[in-house]
Amino acid sequence: MRSIIIPVLLTMTSACTSWPEQGRGGFAEHQHAILAWMDGDTGTTDLRELGPEHGLHFEAVLVKHQLDLLVLEGAELCFPASVTQARLQQQRIVRELEGGLTFDAANDIEIQQHFVNMLEQRLDRVTESGACQTDRLGHIQSSQLMVSISDALNSNNQFAFDSSELTPAYKDQLTNLTPIIAASKVALIITGHSDSKGDEAYKQRLSLARAQAVADYMAEMGMNEQQIKLAAVADSQPYSEGESDAIRHSNRRVTISVIDANNHFFAQRGQ
Repeated sequence: MRSIIIPVLLTMTSACTSWPEQGRGGFAEHQHAILAWMDGDTGTTDLRELGPEHGLHFEAVLVKHQLDLLVLEGAELCFPASVTQARLQQQRIVRELEGGLTFDAANDIEIQQHFVNMLEQRLDRVTESGACQTDRLGHIQSSQLMVSISDALNSNNQFAFDSSELTPAYKDQLTNLTPIIAASKVALIITGHSDSKGDEAYKQRLSLARAQAVADYMAEMGMNEQQIKLAAVADSQPYSEGESDAIRHSNRRVTISVIDANNHFFAQRGQ
């Protein structure tokens, strides 16, 4: 099992902020400025506008994704009480961030990171020893888990300017998710997007290349290519309207729809 490294991006001090609105996409699409900075596409982005709350939000979402991936890999089957405890802690962190309690949130995020890392190590041990058998095919059809897969596929899904190269964070997520998806009876529609820069032919070509890059990587990880369909929409379906560097960054992405055997779409972020 691949470990997810939780980076400390910014010093955690007191500040007041609000949690991003639910259901509007992955963290990368909420925190435009910090993701543009990480991409190296700062342009006119003023890094002085990035407060310590951005680092807290970033770490909170990353540890949530780590927990989601562990659930998909069978943690809830082997350690149901521990997963319930971790989810309650995650809800506590959200409330603290919503209330501007950054000191408390920072402390609880650190506790959650340690707890989830320990849970990952325990899951590795019991699955390798055979003490707990996780029947992925048995629980993969769960709607809740499929929504979690869809959420993870549509997080960290941005690209650098004029590039179709997958980011390390997105590769890490695809590496963990692809074996689970490949073992299921679902299909994927991978849609590439571009920002507004360039002529129409260029934008269409680049958006298709981004979708193809995701499909190629998943195929390398064991995904059946017959489970994947590609689409490209250039800049016709932007996540955000505007021409700032940060907004253009959020629009350079792929969106992935998960479809079950009955052609039912599971809700996904980033649409």
